[in-house]
Amino acid sequence: MSGNVFAEKYRPNKLDDVIGQEHVIPYLKEFVKNKDLPHMLFAGKAGTGKTTCAIALAKELYGKSWRHYFREINASDDRGIKIVRGQIKDFARVGTVGVDFKIIFLDEADNITKDAQNALRRIIERYSSKCRFILSCNYPNKLIDPIKDRCVVFRFKAINYQDINLLLKKIIKDEDMNMTDSAVSTISVLSRGSMRRALNTLQKLKLGNVQNIDEEKIYESLGYIDDTHVKTLLIAVRKGNIKLVDDYMNNLLNIKVYSPEEIIESLQRLIKDSKILSKQDKIKALGNIADIEFRIAMGATPDIQLKAFGVYLINLYEKYGVKE
Repeated sequence: MSGNVFAEKYRPNKLDDVIGQEHVIPYLKEFVKNKDLPHMLFAGKAGTGKTTCAIALAKELYGKSWRHYFREINASDDRGIKIVRGQIKDFARVGTVGVDFKIIFLDEADNITKDAQNALRRIIERYSSKCRFILSCNYPNKLIDPIKDRCVVFRFKAINYQDINLLLKKIIKDEDMNMTDSAVSTISVLSRGSMRRALNTLQKLKLGNVQNIDEEKIYESLGYIDDTHVKTLLIAVRKGNIKLVDDYMNNLLNIKVYSPEEIIESLQRLIKDSKILSKQDKIKALGNIADIEFRIAMGATPDIQLKAFGVYLINLYEKYGVKE
């Protein structure tokens, strides 16, 4: 077994191999074809391919010498002006040989301070003739407008379940792992659009030498909340049995030791997928969950809040006459 981190081992080397960002890749390929590119801002959730696209672009643009002309800097390592006036400025001002420009990829750019962003803006202006900047961030609203105005913005989407599922199956075969289709699907869904999260989960199972991996083992070994237990709670809700709802909620919190946040997240998924509730009632229920989440964050007792929500659900389901 390779000791490589899966997220690096299976990182695409070509833009054509990047999954889930079909609205971005054609532009990047055209930039490579023309051997020119603008300053860019890659915005989106972690694990959606922002770093992968930047590296693949550099590899196609510069070939085997790509490391000489590409510098990756993580802004979360040093959020202040020091990183801008140090690493970034030092790399940007050095001239190039054999290429028209270099690339600085500034990951997590939304983490740097406003003063540092203002300094970065001036460096982008001053060294544009020999350096292109690719900024990556989760929250573009944290960047000052003068920086955003100098960049072409690409928004990276969460990778869909099907694409994650297909790639996981290929890797499972390459790594000679034994896993059921339902287990693969569970990882794909729980990764919530992050390819990196899915690969890290897969590697944890591989390094742990977990055998004959099924859906139950995914939940057990990785500590994910099993929606089937929360479905049991909803069955009690549909029966209109307040004591049973109270008992099941105690079980989730104290026996299964699920956190209130995990229970809330599972309830959100199950309510969204409900075939019984109307769209309007789903919106009301999800709004109620958001209120409970806020109250818990502000210090309210979780079990009281969650049990009160159980009573609310009983009243909601009763209007559909689904008591058993």
